[in-house]
Amino acid sequence: MKNIKVLLAVLLLGTIQFADAQYYPGPPGPPPGPAPRERRERHNDEAAEVTPPTGYFEISVGAAEPIGSFSNTGSTSYGGYALPGVDLAISLGIPINHSNFGIALMYKGTSNPFDINGYMNNVQYSDPSKNYYIPTDQYGNPYDQGMTYDNSFIMAGLFATYPIQRLSIDFRLMGGVAICSLPELAYAANATSPTATNDFSWDISGSNTSGFAFGVGADLRYKFRRVSLMLGVDFLTADPNISTNETYVDQDGTTTYSRVGGGLPISLMSYSIGIGYTIR
Repeated sequence: MKNIKVLLAVLLLGTIQFADAQYYPGPPGPPPGPAPRERRERHNDEAAEVTPPTGYFEISVGAAEPIGSFSNTGSTSYGGYALPGVDLAISLGIPINHSNFGIALMYKGTSNPFDINGYMNNVQYSDPSKNYYIPTDQYGNPYDQGMTYDNSFIMAGLFATYPIQRLSIDFRLMGGVAICSLPELAYAANATSPTATNDFSWDISGSNTSGFAFGVGADLRYKFRRVSLMLGVDFLTADPNISTNETYVDQDGTTTYSRVGGGLPISLMSYSIGIGYTIR
């Protein structure tokens, strides 16, 4: 009888331990994850930190604003008197090995009218003894048509970019050549002698020249997948040499030819808007 009681006690103890094991919760689980908003913010922060740098191919248009001696209207010598104009550009920013640095290439064409009226006012002020005017050609068209500075900048240099999600801030430092088409400058004055057969006339021939060019600029680039909207600003400068001729005819019909030479500084601020294609 005693042995039976012991056996029942052992069986009861084993049953209690087995039942208790069925309800054992096991080791503690991992802590709960962040809330959905926190996960989104963390994902956005991580994406901003790892946004890869990209390059671009861009076509842009904009305004070309002359600065410095290029816009000077204080003399009666050839040069200066450039008015605000327009520009067209094709440019490339090519990262090296998917880094933030690379190669910058640019072609920019600019056109700035020559302020013949401002020039004539200064000439008239400097010589009130004559009445100056803009002559016409054989068709009656005034010679002020086509009096423009047309410049082509072909440049290469360094490129750097700083990406912030869809936005990239680009910088470039470049050097190259400026090919410049300089305006013809023609004006005249009434004869001062009643026996004169001609009015006075001056004609400085238009010419083409070139010189070293330097440029520095920056872009804001906002990406829509592979296409980007780009806003840019560039400072461009060159100092080509003038080499042309002036023809002067006095009121007696005597013609004199002389050479016009020297440097002609050209400095511009270019403000552009364009469409870019992302280069990865």
